[in-house]
Amino acid sequence: MRKLAYILLFVLLSVSAFAQNTEKDDLLVSHYTEQNGLPNNIVNCSLKDKEGFMWFGTWYGLTRFDGTRFQNYSNAVSIVSDQPPRKIETIMEDGQGNIWIKTLDWKLSVFFKRTERFENIFDELKPYSRNLQIIKIQSTPEGKVLLLTKDKSLLQAYTLPDGRIKVQLIASSRGKINKFDYQLKDNLVDIRSGYAGWVGKDYRIFVQPLKGSKWTKKQWYTYFQRKSVESNVYKDSFGCLWTVGATSIKYFNPRNGKQKLFPFSYFGRITSPSFCDAGEHGVFYLTEAGEALYIDRKTLEMRNVVTLPQLRDEKHGAHFFSMNMDRDGILWLSSTNNGIYRFNFPKRQFRIIPLPPCDKEGVRSLFQLKNGDVWVGTRSKNLYVLDINGKLKFKYSYDRYHIGSVYYIMADHKGNLWLSTKGDGLVKALPDKSVEGGYRFVHYLHNAANPLTISGNNVYITYEDSHKRIWVGTLDGGLNLIVEHNGSIEFKNKYNGMKNYPGYGLYLEVRNMVEDRWGRIWVGTIDGLMSFNTNFDDVRHIKFNSYRLTETNTLANSDVYALYKDHRQNIWVCTFGGGLSRISGYDKKQNLPLFKSLGKREGLRNDVIVSILEDNSGRLWLGNDHGLSCYDPVTDRIRNFDNTDGFPHVDMEETSSLKNSNGELWMGCKQGILAFRPEALKTKNVKYPVYIVGCQINNRNIRSYVDDPIIDKAINYVDRLELKHSQSMFTLEFAALNFHNRDGVNYRYKLDGYDKEWHYNGSNRIASYTNVPSGDYTFVVQAIDTANPGKISSCRMQITILPPWWATWWAYTFYMFIFVVTAYFAIRYAKYQLKMKNDIYIQTKVSEFKKKFYLEQQDKLFVDNVSSIIDSNLMQEDFDIELIAKQLGMSRSSFFKRLKALTDLSPSDFVKERKLACAVELLKTSELSIADIAYKSGFSDSGYFGKCFRKRYGMSPREFVNSQK
Repeated sequence: MRKLAYILLFVLLSVSAFAQNTEKDDLLVSHYTEQNGLPNNIVNCSLKDKEGFMWFGTWYGLTRFDGTRFQNYSNAVSIVSDQPPRKIETIMEDGQGNIWIKTLDWKLSVFFKRTERFENIFDELKPYSRNLQIIKIQSTPEGKVLLLTKDKSLLQAYTLPDGRIKVQLIASSRGKINKFDYQLKDNLVDIRSGYAGWVGKDYRIFVQPLKGSKWTKKQWYTYFQRKSVESNVYKDSFGCLWTVGATSIKYFNPRNGKQKLFPFSYFGRITSPSFCDAGEHGVFYLTEAGEALYIDRKTLEMRNVVTLPQLRDEKHGAHFFSMNMDRDGILWLSSTNNGIYRFNFPKRQFRIIPLPPCDKEGVRSLFQLKNGDVWVGTRSKNLYVLDINGKLKFKYSYDRYHIGSVYYIMADHKGNLWLSTKGDGLVKALPDKSVEGGYRFVHYLHNAANPLTISGNNVYITYEDSHKRIWVGTLDGGLNLIVEHNGSIEFKNKYNGMKNYPGYGLYLEVRNMVEDRWGRIWVGTIDGLMSFNTNFDDVRHIKFNSYRLTETNTLANSDVYALYKDHRQNIWVCTFGGGLSRISGYDKKQNLPLFKSLGKREGLRNDVIVSILEDNSGRLWLGNDHGLSCYDPVTDRIRNFDNTDGFPHVDMEETSSLKNSNGELWMGCKQGILAFRPEALKTKNVKYPVYIVGCQINNRNIRSYVDDPIIDKAINYVDRLELKHSQSMFTLEFAALNFHNRDGVNYRYKLDGYDKEWHYNGSNRIASYTNVPSGDYTFVVQAIDTANPGKISSCRMQITILPPWWATWWAYTFYMFIFVVTAYFAIRYAKYQLKMKNDIYIQTKVSEFKKKFYLEQQDKLFVDNVSSIIDSNLMQEDFDIELIAKQLGMSRSSFFKRLKALTDLSPSDFVKERKLACAVELLKTSELSIADIAYKSGFSDSGYFGKCFRKRYGMSPREFVNSQK
């Protein structure tokens, strides 16, 4: 009976806890207010456009949301824009992507997104209606917008690619309304402009293209009346019908006939009703009174959304203006005075197997027996046995069995279970069918008086190596080896045999251990890794290797949380703050392990890994405080799971994991056991568009350059940006329109032509550049969804930095022109200068020549006169220099200087030279004797004549005469 009571209690508590957990984790709600950038907390409507942006109509105007930042259009951006509307009630997008806006004061505007221009609509309505007030707008499948005027005429409007606005009349209310209150006398049907239109007394409007239909107004009346009734009935994704009445909404399941009525709590009309189907998560309904209701699909229980724990900041009785489920399955709820709520609905892919209330401290160990039963060790010192699906089968309470907080469970080769407990030593469980629970327990505790007992009572790990030896790791006494001696158990440790164990009190806090393929056991401690070879004969010969003062310790980051061996015999090390490392080998020379590490850089969401487990496909599942990571060694990719994937809010426990034989993976946590099927986990396989959503030039918004505009349209439509040289400092903001999980998007960007490498920006959406040289560049930004690393979205923009005016082509042309003109005149001036120089040179040379010629003539005449005087006085005995100077009218010294300068001969030598020249001539032409010739030449002594002649001509006069013959 006690066992049955435990099981019933456990089942009831499990159902209750699971329901509470579902309520907590199924809906992810984000809240946005003025503090987040909204222009006003009164939000009347919402819209997701074709490009993926969210638009909201608020009391203070229109705003655009990209998942992080609100771009408000409360003030005109374009100088040609009309005044932006306020008090926006409804917004619709037409086929050209422009937004039609209806305000609470029944005015109509169009916002042209491409040019960021507002245009108020008045004149376009005048030909079709006497009353220009618009009380309702509604989009059509054709991309047009239906307009219901105050006098109940139905118009259809749309924009053209060139920006013109077209309006056509669909249904005229002339003669069909009460002129005093503008109310319809009856439902209105009209056929014109190729359409059949309906305006109901309840303000419902419909339009249908004729497409060749020959129906009469009566037939169309019947059709639209049925359609009006059917508009009160919604069919959800499960085939169930929801019928809306004046005071309630009715549920009906055609498959089983089940039905239920859900009454409203508030009445009145402040908005248009809206029905949103959230699939397995339930349905939402917004009443005309602004009451937002949530109906759980499984329990069929209804509650006001303000009572959900995710909306705890919303006051009870709060109302809402709009509810919109966008095409990506996200629900947007606009409140009357408290901003916007975004509802995400993650898949229900994880389940929590809760434990009884007395075990709220967490699951510390998991172990599955061969029969499929799972033993669960808890911090509360109770040990549970669950079946393969998580249902309770038995409880080993601490009060009765005194087992303790089981941190690890191991089965040896004999079928015995070894339970490692914190504070209660080591417990051996021996199978025994004769006792309740099927096991007998033997306790091994530390005894300070007996050195052969276990070295500590805080046991974290028990491990059996390839030699069938059992090792025990304690957190207060280091490593132990179990030895059987004379039928009793002894524990060998550093105090009684392991003499080579590290000293100084290190490596005594053992958390885990594992043996690699080479027979080396790796021990994870708070002080880092330690290892030893299992090939030994005596514990005294064990050589322990530690790596505290090496790079290995840095990689292990000191505190080793988990060691794991996969099916490929690889050893994985999980550390606190060090990510995940694989021991890829061992350097026997240096006695050091070789590591390959994975951390945040490689894609891990968190570097603190507390648990690791391998699935049937060889992928590693890593548990941390922020979620779950899956690493595939084959593709070398990491996939992170968080609350947007349905991961519940749990606190993971260290090394508490199990691969269940039913295909599930179980991981221990504070809240119980996290269970999931790896092959069943799905992610949103969506490629989110990326846009450039902001730009600043020299720290100014690019649209603030009004006098000299840089762009003429919204930045997200700009493909090419041309900047001046003085505008080379710019900042670009980009956004991937991921409203499911903005933190799951990482960015990288590059300015081709300037950057050589990618800038990895994480989740930061800003790229800044300063003093970029003039030239043509391409800015490229890529968004990588961590949920789908293979899917990359990108956006490009051509950016041209113009050169300064003095470096433009026309400046260079001007420089060339100036250079050519300058060169031309320089050459002409040079030629002129050269000509002048040559003329002066020639004139100078001519003058010098003339002067020289004159002087030469005077000198020649002087020399000739001297020669003539000498020739005429050769035979005079009293002829001397004084005579020559006197005949020339010169002093002796002047004569000497001038003759010396002209002939380089002294007067006496010149006279001698003339006499010898006369003698040579006589020797050639006369038959006179040598003596006579000497006399006639002015020599009184023939011997002296002969000496002078030989000296001058190198031969005697006689020899000269002979040479002439």
